[in-house]
Amino acid sequence: MIDYSTTQTLIESMVSERIVPGVNYAFIKGKQTFTSTIGFASIYPKVTQLSPFAEYDLASLTKVLATENVLLKLYDQGKINFTEPLHSFIPEFKDERVRLYHLFTHTSGIRGWIPHRDELSHDQLINAIIHLPVTDEFEKKMRYADTNFVLLGLVIKKIFGEPVQEVATKEVFNPMGLKHTTFHPKKADCVPTAIINGHVLQGIPHDPKARQLGSDCGSAGLFSTMDDLIAIGKGYLGLNQHILPYSQDTVSKLYENKNLPGIKPRSWGWDLRFDPQYHYPIILHTGYTGTLIILDRLKKSGLVLLTNRVQPTGHNLVFLAARERIIQSFLKENCVNL
Repeated sequence: MIDYSTTQTLIESMVSERIVPGVNYAFIKGKQTFTSTIGFASIYPKVTQLSPFAEYDLASLTKVLATENVLLKLYDQGKINFTEPLHSFIPEFKDERVRLYHLFTHTSGIRGWIPHRDELSHDQLINAIIHLPVTDEFEKKMRYADTNFVLLGLVIKKIFGEPVQEVATKEVFNPMGLKHTTFHPKKADCVPTAIINGHVLQGIPHDPKARQLGSDCGSAGLFSTMDDLIAIGKGYLGLNQHILPYSQDTVSKLYENKNLPGIKPRSWGWDLRFDPQYHYPIILHTGYTGTLIILDRLKKSGLVLLTNRVQPTGHNLVFLAARERIIQSFLKENCVNL
């Protein structure tokens, strides 16, 4: 029996307290799935009803669902092992210490300020990113950064000769049979996000880098529905052992801490939380637009949370505190939800 009543109350209170206009959420527990939709798709410039089948801008979930899954498929096939230097794929990137796994775990130390970033063209932004310096944080600090997955997307382009988003569609989403997980959604099917220069973004990525880089963006730009995300989640949980484009042995490696002792735990791509009672890893990822996936492979349970927290504006810090309460509540209830 699925019983995450406290977590459910916290989720729904985000709508009643006007933290978000609306929310789609799902709890997965073994063969059972509970889904619910409440609230509105938008509140500006007009109030519109939220559909259970709405397509959401997934923002940073793109990293693990698209870019990483292409590379995990290659890993599963024995074609790469993530110890390869980034330099071997992108010669313009000069620091040969940085390996692919550093990008996955956000321990590359690559950081720096790009002047007027949002005003740069596609080529200018890519050039700026591949020339960012490696700081003394290399292998010493986990600093989450989109840059790492933009670079992984460029690695994919080097391998396949096509932009990362096109490769992910062909190599991951089409074989999985996902009909509503796309980089090119229909506007009418999408939940509106923020207002930019007086225009509401709908079916267009909220992330400015995704708009600038287009099909070369490996860090954001993906849209999907609750039904498709439940299907993907069941693959990570081992409830559907054939949907993901690689083996369950490779899936199991995602539930491991890949960082050195003393550095914040991180798997390949995924953040890690730990079961409050037995302290085994649970994978988690969020998206700036208000998306969240938590998956516990041992208990075969998970939470998919989709909100449009940037509607009408991204200045919504109260959401971050609410989201953390939801995460902690889920972990606590999941601990006793047998």
